Amino acid sequence: MFIHTYELMKDPDGSGGGPWHVAAFTAPRNYREIVEWCLKTFGPAGWHDTPQARWKNDIFYGEVYFANKEDLEWFVLRWQ
Repeated sequence: MFIHTYELMKDPDGSGGGPWHVAAFTAPRNYREIVEWCLKTFGPAGWHDTPQARWKNDIFYGEVYFANKEDLEWFVLRWQ
C-alpha cells in the first residue's frame, strides 16, 4: 500500500493541538486488520474529546493521525 505522509499543524477537527503526523492512503480493504494492529500497538484511538491521544483513527477514509513522528514511522514500516 502506498502511503503519503505529511504534517498537519492543527488538530484534525480544526482546533489547535498540532502538529499531527499524518499517514494518508487509499481507503484499504483490510480496514479491520489495520485498526486492530493500531489498537494493539498504540492503544485506544482518540478523537474530538481526547486531546492527549497518541493517534486518531480515520482509517476508513484513508488517514491516520499520530501525535509523534516515531509512531507514524512505525505505521509506515508495517503497512507500506
